[in-house]
Amino acid sequence: MKLGVCTSLDNAGVLARLGYDYIETALSAVAAMPEEEFQNARRALDGSGLRCEAMNGMLPGDLPVVGEAADLARAESYLSVAFARAEQLGARVIVFGSGGSRRVPEGFSWAQAWRQLRDYLTLTDRLAGEHGLDIAIESLRREECNILNRVSEAVELVALLDLPHVGVLGDTYHMHCEGEPLTALADAGELLWHVHTACPEGRVCPKHGDPADRQGEYKELFAVLNKMGYAGRVSIEAGFEHFDEDARVSLALLKERMC
Repeated sequence: MKLGVCTSLDNAGVLARLGYDYIETALSAVAAMPEEEFQNARRALDGSGLRCEAMNGMLPGDLPVVGEAADLARAESYLSVAFARAEQLGARVIVFGSGGSRRVPEGFSWAQAWRQLRDYLTLTDRLAGEHGLDIAIESLRREECNILNRVSEAVELVALLDLPHVGVLGDTYHMHCEGEPLTALADAGELLWHVHTACPEGRVCPKHGDPADRQGEYKELFAVLNKMGYAGRVSIEAGFEHFDEDARVSLALLKERMC
């Protein structure tokens, strides 16, 4: 398994020095960069020795894909640019969380919302294939989105759609909030393509002796992943008070619990 952190590309050098395997950053932020800024960021990333193998923040908040304002043509135009840049950064998996973009508006038809998600994911599957990318649907806690709240729900959708470049992500923070056991990751089987983790108490970076560590949650996470033969990426998606030191401590802890 590979370990990474969800953070700004500016921190790539720090993560490389600490021994992380990759960096994960927001696709929407990268897509919004002026061309010169993007090329500078790409060169800096190349110089760090890390690749941006995963990207979250798939859609900007003002680009809905569900509801009356959903615009698939606009989404295609955005993703064509964004995926081309992701490919240049060495990305392999793009996370579809984007709770605001996929939230079902009050009074909107749920049947239509599911059809819109189908159409959007079919589009992303085609574009992802053109750029050597995979899409991982992130289940979000109900406070952040009102559809696809559990890993098991995402697995059902992905299995039904049967798109070659669309799988699921397991985020232990959202799973904790929704009361979903870590065994749901094993139930996802070959459809589990990416993992996010954090200490659920405050959604902060993992540390020795934090509530999740005391309860054995990190050890259980890696036990589940190891047993199912998962060989993908696990990103820390959390708040950092002192980035360099916190990232160092988190890496040491996760490596210990991985064994």
